[in-house]
Amino acid sequence: MLNKFLKYLAIASVLGATVIKAGNVSNVSLEYTKEGVLRKDNQCNINFVNFGIKDDITNISVVKESNNYNNYNNNGYFNLKISNLKNGNIGLNKASTGYTFDSRDLKNLIKISQYNVENKNFEVSMGDNGKFSLTIKNLNNCNGLSIKQTFKEPVIVATYLLYSNVKPSDNTINTSYDITEFGPSANDVPYDTVHWDMNTGLDRAREKCRIYIQYKDTNNAGGFHWRWYLSTDNINGENCDNTDFFESVKDSYKDYDYMNELFGDYYEGYVIKREGGDIAHMDGILHNQNYLIEIYQDGCNEQNKDQVICTISSKKELTFKQFEDEFVENCLSIIIDQNEDAKWKVTKSGASAIFSNYVLNIVNYNRGALPTSENGFISYKVFEGATSSGIARFSVSLDCGDGSYIGEKCRCNACPSNCSSCLNETTCTGCKEGSTLVGGQCVCKNGYKEDDEGVCTVAPITITKEETATEVVEQTAYSTSTIEELITATIEETVTSTLISTVEETTTSLSTVEETTTSTSIVEETTPVEEVQVSTIIPEDTTLSIVSTTSTAQPTSTEPVVLPEETIIPSDEEDTPIPVEEPSTPVIPEEPEEEQEEEPDGGSPFTLPLTAAAFAGLAGAAAAVYYKSRQRVVRGSLAADNIFSSNAGLENPLYEGSAAQSENPLYESNIFIFFNW
Repeated sequence: MLNKFLKYLAIASVLGATVIKAGNVSNVSLEYTKEGVLRKDNQCNINFVNFGIKDDITNISVVKESNNYNNYNNNGYFNLKISNLKNGNIGLNKASTGYTFDSRDLKNLIKISQYNVENKNFEVSMGDNGKFSLTIKNLNNCNGLSIKQTFKEPVIVATYLLYSNVKPSDNTINTSYDITEFGPSANDVPYDTVHWDMNTGLDRAREKCRIYIQYKDTNNAGGFHWRWYLSTDNINGENCDNTDFFESVKDSYKDYDYMNELFGDYYEGYVIKREGGDIAHMDGILHNQNYLIEIYQDGCNEQNKDQVICTISSKKELTFKQFEDEFVENCLSIIIDQNEDAKWKVTKSGASAIFSNYVLNIVNYNRGALPTSENGFISYKVFEGATSSGIARFSVSLDCGDGSYIGEKCRCNACPSNCSSCLNETTCTGCKEGSTLVGGQCVCKNGYKEDDEGVCTVAPITITKEETATEVVEQTAYSTSTIEELITATIEETVTSTLISTVEETTTSLSTVEETTTSTSIVEETTPVEEVQVSTIIPEDTTLSIVSTTSTAQPTSTEPVVLPEETIIPSDEEDTPIPVEEPSTPVIPEEPEEEQEEEPDGGSPFTLPLTAAAFAGLAGAAAAVYYKSRQRVVRGSLAADNIFSSNAGLENPLYEGSAAQSENPLYESNIFIFFNW
């Protein structure tokens, strides 16, 4: 017998390992404590943390080995190899999130202690199918050992709600369910995506409720990973209800604020799990609430139209008035001014919350319905098998006022300066007065410029002595074509007015000359030419000037002309009439009467000359208007086209700034134009 034993030791020494006694599965017992799952096999009592429950722990292999430095039989030291451990870090998060893992990370994630003293003298080796093994060196016993698996980073968790609002019965939680039974919108778009710290979350669930993570099998969806569950179905040594369980894990969520905003304290997750999807899930129910309204947002580029933006939960069905109040209370994210009260309007197509600068339009969205009047109730979809539980979904769209667009966080933002409408902060679709649309931008028109706030305003006209006439014209708000049109219109209007005035005054002068001629008895053979002044007045709004025309009448008689006492001769010197003395003894030679030809009616020897004079006056008026309204040259420069070249020595109104310009547009000192025929 002794010889056989020594032979066995020799063989074992050659192979480098000595199997003392590993025990078998039938000899393994498990004890679930607040420190972990204690595995006992009558040889080593080892505490395993975060490696699973039941078969996850029972199937772990524990083997004592020689350490090749000291003979176990001589000094009692050995190496302890533990294998068939499930690696929860493989595929913890999908690769698209940036998560990576390799064997070099694993040793840093395994924490080993014995009697609360850390032991770093171990090695890790990767196995097949998501498992690994480790070897703890130079142990002289295996009691008091604790092996804990930690996790590289928080796990990404999508949050959902079971619409029936009834937690699955015990021993049925850790399984897959049809997504159509869950919200929001039964389309696998979660209420929110949060990050859960598995290290602290698993510790708290274990310490409070003696609930432990359970691993099932591996899955390749979203990257190779283990399927795992955490719920009240996992041992639950403290008999925690769902509220206690959720409270134990809730604080380990790093970004749970939005879920609190959506549901307040009513939401309770009943399971955290990683199944076949890309990321982990948390499914939950509403505690102490029976009815739920989900609000979705459409028409906002940043917002998924199947993403819930707010919820309204209640114990009873809501009236529309109650809905109004709850909407304002719970949907703060889409109400821009929290202090402004909306005006509500209900129609058959939906409801509208009308604010001063925007409108929120609410319509039905595939479950439940809005009332058709303000006195109605919200209609819910009730789930079979659930006691008084229902769901309603509504979609809201934002209608921004003129001059604004839907921007970040689905808010109405002002369009760029000068835009009357726009698509975004850089693209205009319409422009305000003073600007025009060019390539999606509103640029200032000619004659406008941007002020300090970038708004197109009328550009001021500034004229200095140094500016040329061309520069002055360029600074005006009118184009060259507009100036030409104004000049043409002014000339036409002035000529028309002048023509009427001149004809009337010419007719009056004609009558005066005829009366004077009739009253004359004897006309000397040599009679001086009479000057009859006809004054044409150009309206002030064009050019204020007086153009004098002279009518000459040559009597046929050879005797001196004797005028009546009251005949007035216009004078350049005075404005008062000068009486003409009548000869004391007028001599009228007697001559035989001659038969005279009868002149046509209305004919007069003076008609033709006076009519020519009238047209001469019109020509003068037109010339005055032209030279007054045309562009002038700079002060001190002689006009190149001055027709009065002999007048250069006088104060010439064709010089810019001449003192005589305001008095007479053509001459100084009222020099008359004489037209002779």
